[in-house]
Amino acid sequence: MSVRIIKFGKQKYATGAYWQNLSTTTKPRREIIRIGREHDTDMVCVPSVKNPIQAGFFTKEELSGCMTARSLAGALVETHTGSWLGYFKIPDSEEYYYIAIQHDHILANSDIVGSLDEIKTDFEQMLSASGWQYVVVPEGVNYPGTTVKHLTLADMLTKSRAPKIRPLEFKIEDMPTRKILYGTGLILSILLAWYAYTTWQEKIILEEEARRLQELEIARKLKEQAFITPWINAVPVDIFLNTCAAQWHHTKLSISGWVMQDWSCDGQQAVANYNKNSVASAVKLIQNTPNVTFTTDGQQAAIVVPMTITARGSQPAAQGLTAKATLIDYADRHIQKITFTPNTLQQALPGNAAPSLQPAWMLEKVSLESSYPGFDLLALAKVPGLIIKRISTAKENSEWSWRIEGEFYGYK
Repeated sequence: MSVRIIKFGKQKYATGAYWQNLSTTTKPRREIIRIGREHDTDMVCVPSVKNPIQAGFFTKEELSGCMTARSLAGALVETHTGSWLGYFKIPDSEEYYYIAIQHDHILANSDIVGSLDEIKTDFEQMLSASGWQYVVVPEGVNYPGTTVKHLTLADMLTKSRAPKIRPLEFKIEDMPTRKILYGTGLILSILLAWYAYTTWQEKIILEEEARRLQELEIARKLKEQAFITPWINAVPVDIFLNTCAAQWHHTKLSISGWVMQDWSCDGQQAVANYNKNSVASAVKLIQNTPNVTFTTDGQQAAIVVPMTITARGSQPAAQGLTAKATLIDYADRHIQKITFTPNTLQQALPGNAAPSLQPAWMLEKVSLESSYPGFDLLALAKVPGLIIKRISTAKENSEWSWRIEGEFYGYK
């Protein structure tokens, strides 16, 4: 994360600080100095937010000699509290600034400047987590289902109380002494006590650093996985059904006396299971068909055909309840049975004292049963929010019954 200097009128603002919550409120200065030393920084900004206290760290080199600069994130969190996020166009520039504030604290992955595409990617990934009171975006940009404010950075900084960026103080104050401390015995006691104290301090620092690294690793994994929406890189319904249909039409219902009892397709392979009748020949079966496996008693055989579906894309998302009602109406006309199974998602973003964040979308498992061949239900492709994972059929009382399994999603 690089530090950038932005100028508004006569005031200069710095972005890209390393933001860290403090673990103590009784002696914050000592912890600030420790963190500054660990990260080779010599400048710090401390907004007035409490519980916990938060500090942003810079170096003099990063500030490019602008020692009068104020922290832009610090200015925004001072006057715009709560939980919100936003991105803003920087005046006289093609770049944008992104910030996320939760419970009056600056999130560590924000306070950055970048291109519009880079900033929107970070912004929308964080927006997928619920719990935001509102978002602030440029004029003309809207996000349905979210409270949106159209404000510029100049609007946000109108009444800001920007905290100063101050030098870190590394000087250790002299301890008061008395003449008696010059006694050999007392000096030895002080040295032993100092050794014990520094050893204990080193242990505390190592434990805190291990905890911080663990939290950073968890946050990194969550950023990569937790808020990835389920419809990213999903196989479109019509492509899934047509691909599996092609496999079904190449599958024989009977081969050398072996009679098919059930069949399934999940996009990675098609599997047909056969039962042996009185005239069946296992030798002829393996001669006519590749990829055959037999059960331990030799009475059943399975034929597995590997397959690959490469066509993927971002499926459209709709308001969850509306899309669900559309699927139910379709089921009333073409499907014998439909079953929804709630799939509760709980994701937590550690660090910055943030509570659990909920995805802004709902996800349920869905099962559809029909006497129609599943491939004939291509109208399902027009139902928003449906992802098919598996289609199968089984022979019951000389009739084939079909089952479609998948996931159903939509915005809350």
